[in-house]
Amino acid sequence: MKQSLCQNWIMHDGDKEYPCAVPCSVYKNLITYGVIDDPFYRENERFSTGICDRDFTFDTIFTLDSEMLSQDRIFLVFEGIDTLSDIYLNGVLLGKTDNMHRRYEFDIKQAARSENTLTVEIHSPNRYIAERAAKRGLHGVEHCMDGYQYIRKAHCMFGWDWGPKLPDMGIWREVYILGFSGGRIDGVYFSQTHTNGKVYLDCKADFDLWADGIEAQLTVTSPDGEVKTTDISGGSTEIEIDNPKLWWVRGLGEQPLYACTIELKRDGNIIDRAEKKIGLRTLTVSQEKDEWGEEFCFINNGIKVFAMGGNYIPEDQLVVRCTKEKTFALLEECKNANYNFIRVWGGGYYPDDYFFDWCDENGLIVWQDFMFACAAYLLTPEFEATVRVEIADNVKRIRNHACLGLWCGNNEIESAWEGWGWNDDEEAKADYLRLFEDIIPSILKQHDPDTFYWPSSPSSGGGFNRSSSNHAGDMHYWDIWHNFKPIEEFRKYYYRFCSEYGFESLPDIKTCLSFADPQKGDLDLCGVVMQAHQKCTQGNEKLMFYLAQMVNYPYDFERLIYCSQLVQADCIRSSVEHLRRARGRCMGSAYWQVNDSNPVISWSSIDWYGRRKALHYYAAKFYSPLLLSCDDTNSAKPTLYITNDTRNSEKLTVICNVRNNRAELLGTFSAEVISPALSAIKVLETDLSDYIATTEDCRTKYIEYSLIKGGKPISFGTTLFARPKEFTFIKPTISVEVSDRGECFELTFKADVYAKSVALSLADYDCVFSDNWFDIHGSIPVTVTIKKTAALSSLSAKDIENQLKIRSY
Repeated sequence: MKQSLCQNWIMHDGDKEYPCAVPCSVYKNLITYGVIDDPFYRENERFSTGICDRDFTFDTIFTLDSEMLSQDRIFLVFEGIDTLSDIYLNGVLLGKTDNMHRRYEFDIKQAARSENTLTVEIHSPNRYIAERAAKRGLHGVEHCMDGYQYIRKAHCMFGWDWGPKLPDMGIWREVYILGFSGGRIDGVYFSQTHTNGKVYLDCKADFDLWADGIEAQLTVTSPDGEVKTTDISGGSTEIEIDNPKLWWVRGLGEQPLYACTIELKRDGNIIDRAEKKIGLRTLTVSQEKDEWGEEFCFINNGIKVFAMGGNYIPEDQLVVRCTKEKTFALLEECKNANYNFIRVWGGGYYPDDYFFDWCDENGLIVWQDFMFACAAYLLTPEFEATVRVEIADNVKRIRNHACLGLWCGNNEIESAWEGWGWNDDEEAKADYLRLFEDIIPSILKQHDPDTFYWPSSPSSGGGFNRSSSNHAGDMHYWDIWHNFKPIEEFRKYYYRFCSEYGFESLPDIKTCLSFADPQKGDLDLCGVVMQAHQKCTQGNEKLMFYLAQMVNYPYDFERLIYCSQLVQADCIRSSVEHLRRARGRCMGSAYWQVNDSNPVISWSSIDWYGRRKALHYYAAKFYSPLLLSCDDTNSAKPTLYITNDTRNSEKLTVICNVRNNRAELLGTFSAEVISPALSAIKVLETDLSDYIATTEDCRTKYIEYSLIKGGKPISFGTTLFARPKEFTFIKPTISVEVSDRGECFELTFKADVYAKSVALSLADYDCVFSDNWFDIHGSIPVTVTIKKTAALSSLSAKDIENQLKIRSY
């Protein structure tokens, strides 16, 4: 039996008391009660970091009824404490905690009574890391507080190059009491063998039994309701499944799930129950040798998958404010952008079960980092002991999910030892090898031997052997942005799997106004407030450097936002299209990053408020399962490619039009093609010598191209032969007709000339357009829709027209 203890807590700050409910934290409570101002507003962060220099206490009073007290064993469970604490029940010390990332369970059978006082004294993480860093420094990253390596707490809480320094403290996941009589289920692991059209499902259960006469039963229910039941009292069993319904990665098939239930029974009564939903599939990483070295790609049910997605970070810098609703909304946006894959980055926290449930149900492969990032560690006995439990806890919790594609040891630490000048610390380097190439693999061998393990990202397989390589493994590419390389530089390389690369932009003006005060001059990229919301070293200088290469000077702040998002989107689009044209050689793209943890200038495609940047609208196009893209390396003969990431061959039409800046049609190239399944092929090489022969031609003419299936365009794009600042644009007059279609508003746009990157927004409302940041080729209409949300339901078509803001290059 289970009893929640999430209500009726009090946080004590000296003699001040703040009632709260779990999940709760110091910052969340102090903000709620108006004790501190929003740390995300203006420069408030600098007044907020030091709050966690002191200790806080959380306590609650709860009752246990006679039924609970009569149980053989009673456990107090904390699913997450952040981080350093002493826990007392009725004045008796139960234990201490030192790891945010693990579960804590205490046997309270002897200490429990009908009326109970539970006290959690949480100690300052700031003092803890400062004291240890003063005694013995460790390599890390400059944007974090010194000593963050010494504590098992989300590293990004101590600051990152997109996150403020807010090292929160609190009870961040559920607290409850569990009571058992006779025995309990301590873990369940499912493994699968696929052969001859059947699946043999092997189930191993760990039982903790202290009474006789206990039976265990496994029931498997198929997606169409077929039920199979077997005895599992011995702790293991196998079920043969005929005609299995296979789980597929999104875009390759459906995601049917089998419900698996284990029940422990004594005298016919259920004394414990465990439920899992699993997908019948094979999912691992292929490392076959080929002409370019060694591939690195996910393989699902025998099909090699080009992974398309982004990197995921905590959705709020104050993790107690992360919710299922926010997570589902973000993941839906990933789905809308044609993701089939997402990487959980190692400097945050292990996501909640509902994150993986959603990915199971929607077919997103999850690349799961263990929570180590950009840091050297010392394996003291205490540190090693808590890490071992952390790894086992999270592996056992996550391992049965169909979406789990790989475990990764850490983020960028192997490459740091190779290229960041860390080699003066031989002790920590040896501990790196022991932790990530010995301890973690051995724990996985025990608890999840079937899931692929990768020691670091980037890596070529470990052992400090060319961790950054385009011949094997995965790669992080940051020469564009951090090293000021031109945007086209990415096309020089053919990475096997590019798991990080990115480009910054400003968020939406509404987001900027949430933390900046225009009356105080805050809308100034070089001012102190904007600098406080730019965590990347020299970030704004880099932003302006790239804007200067690509666009004309933005004379107002909203134009600056527009230009930064345009350059970001075009940079990532160019990179992704290059990777996808090399399908087979390259098999994965994860741009940095999909989301923000706070309102900030960053690499995200969706900001903290859930507002899409241009990049996210672009992602839906460049991650389209059927993609038409242009290689314009040779501007005289740009070449069109079709990338087909479906399991079907397709009969398609390719049309490429040459136009001038008035959008007048000058010439057409076309081809009828068969696009093979799971391929990238060259389909049309154009010769523009009759159209573009001079510098003036490059500045006044362009090509636009479409991929047609069944008479409808399914992928399209535009290529200029000069950077936008060099192209001779004619200021367009854009017209719009708005119609109310019941469940949505329909907007149809036309222009008198070529209009590039038409960006739409509503002045006072947030909404998602079915398409945005599109080109208009003169009088050829472009129609988009806005789904009616609760906020928009009372508006008329005329209201939408009056609210509409239109910006183009």
